[in-house]
Amino acid sequence: MAAAGTTAPSLSAGPIVFARNLFRALNEDSPRGNMVVSPAAARSALTLVFMGAGGKSANELRSTLMLGAAGKKDIAKQHAEFWSRECTCSERGAALRLITRLYVSSDLPLRPDFNTKAVEFFNAQADALNYSDADASTRQVNRWLELQTFYTVRNLLTPASFSPESSVLLVNSIYFRAKWAKRFSMDRTGAGDFWINPAQRMELLMMRQVGEFRFADSKKLKASILHLPFEDSDISMMLVVPHAVDGLPELEQKLALLDLNEVATKGLMHEVDVVMPQFKIECDIDLKVPMQKMGISRIFSPGQADLSGLFAKKSPQLISEARQKLYLQVNESGCETDPDTPSRAAAFVQNPDRKLFMTNRPFVFAIRNNRTVYFVGRFLKP
Repeated sequence: MAAAGTTAPSLSAGPIVFARNLFRALNEDSPRGNMVVSPAAARSALTLVFMGAGGKSANELRSTLMLGAAGKKDIAKQHAEFWSRECTCSERGAALRLITRLYVSSDLPLRPDFNTKAVEFFNAQADALNYSDADASTRQVNRWLELQTFYTVRNLLTPASFSPESSVLLVNSIYFRAKWAKRFSMDRTGAGDFWINPAQRMELLMMRQVGEFRFADSKKLKASILHLPFEDSDISMMLVVPHAVDGLPELEQKLALLDLNEVATKGLMHEVDVVMPQFKIECDIDLKVPMQKMGISRIFSPGQADLSGLFAKKSPQLISEARQKLYLQVNESGCETDPDTPSRAAAFVQNPDRKLFMTNRPFVFAIRNNRTVYFVGRFLKP
């Protein structure tokens, strides 16, 4: 895949390239800490905003989101078809729930056709709130998000989000639950060293298993790559661990020039001894900052935002907040699942060709398939 600024990506490659661009924008000057973002959820939410945008605002969204030249109705249908295949909440396989809502002041009438399309094609809508009652509005939004994420995402907004200057609020998340195709035995979990930097380490609970996995050792990235598939799904978690304890910043710079499908093509099936920590990340991201870096600025700018497809009357409204909050927990069973107790692990048999994948230093991870990237992030320390 060509780097950004050269050949335009194909329509089907848009979600993957958007994920790379978003991760790069967040890494440029974000504080160094644990981070997770959902490019898939962010792109979906901003496609909904595109449905309500007009003029140059719509053009910026179309270009940066790589939506192609089709009309809005066709783009909405494409979105619905894509997510109807991706989003499931079955007992087996990966369970996904995409969560998006727009909030507007109750004194601003909406175009009735906007919510008709939002519900049909995005499973979302624009809701009216009494912005003058900041406490009640905060409770309403936060309660709705808790329910949608099965109480894993809490306290997104504060009363400060609602003021006379507030305009349209975009709230976004995604819920994900899946079990590993080959689960870690809890018998093998134990304390191990995790090196935060060459001079600092701490003890974490480290999971361990031996199995057949796709593995690569990349000289170009100076990193090892492992794919952990999820049960009854084509989605997997890709872990990218730098060779050097302090190699994460250099690794992220290199990943900024590659899309994750390129990285994922590296590797062959090997017997691998996998050692990795249990970890949990909760992350609240202001999407305005990376979107502006990527080329979407007008919808956030006074006097430039055109949301004529959202409001019934001409209005100076803009997107005053665009927030994504996520919760991700990784344990022996998988992601955001209750730990179960798989059968007792068999004893290791010596194999001189076995690879070792040791996740005992800051690393990058992505939950993805060849069509999109649901999560991408980094883990530095608990």
